[in-house]
Amino acid sequence: MEPSSEARNVRIKPYKKDFTYSYTEGVFPTIELIDYAPETVLRIIVSSKSGNNSGVALLKEKCCAFNIPFIEDDHTIARICPKGSVMAVGIFTKTTGKLDAEKNHAVFVNPADMGNLGTILRTAAAFGIFDIAVIEPAADYYDPKTIRASMGAFFRVRIQSYPSFAEYIAAAGERDLYPFMLKGIDLDRFLPKIDNMRSRPRSLIFGNESRGLDDSYLQIGTPLRIPHLTTVDSLNLTIATGIAMHWHYQIFKD
Repeated sequence: MEPSSEARNVRIKPYKKDFTYSYTEGVFPTIELIDYAPETVLRIIVSSKSGNNSGVALLKEKCCAFNIPFIEDDHTIARICPKGSVMAVGIFTKTTGKLDAEKNHAVFVNPADMGNLGTILRTAAAFGIFDIAVIEPAADYYDPKTIRASMGAFFRVRIQSYPSFAEYIAAAGERDLYPFMLKGIDLDRFLPKIDNMRSRPRSLIFGNESRGLDDSYLQIGTPLRIPHLTTVDSLNLTIATGIAMHWHYQIFKD
């Protein structure tokens, strides 16, 4: 359903979590917004300095195709993007996500950093995981910082938040669970029965940046560990996520 004219004409303010809208910053994420979620777009705002930008010209073509308002407005861009030179902004309405219970999921328990979360969304899309569960409390995945860090991959994935991990499990359906934690089985020692594992969808589960997953997750599914030297006690969440998703992609790709 297309946004109402009233929604499209709302005065845009610097983002807050309780807003019904958010926005992209930059040409490429804005193109991704129109390509993958055109029905949510309220309007596209461009800088007066963008006349020779080929990406902005493409945005204008896409706006014409989808009947999306295309506006030149330096004041609004300066107001909502004060830290840098931004050629284009895409204003879009928030929607309620719903995961596909038949697909593989990545589950993030209390992720705290919006930049990390955005990077993780991009990594997930790169390795074929398009359903993302976020367990509250968590960073706001609609924040423009998250969307910017995802480089537009935000619009290629489905994201749903849950008040607790238990509520995620209740909604996720029958699936194999793989918590990634320091007390798990080393990946290089884990010998999955591929044919059996292909029969059900899988969830890769990751903890908070500073705390990881607590010991209660040792009782859930098959806990796994990414082996590394003792020179560090743990890996950064974005690095660990990338390694785990690449492992999953390599093991289960067709």
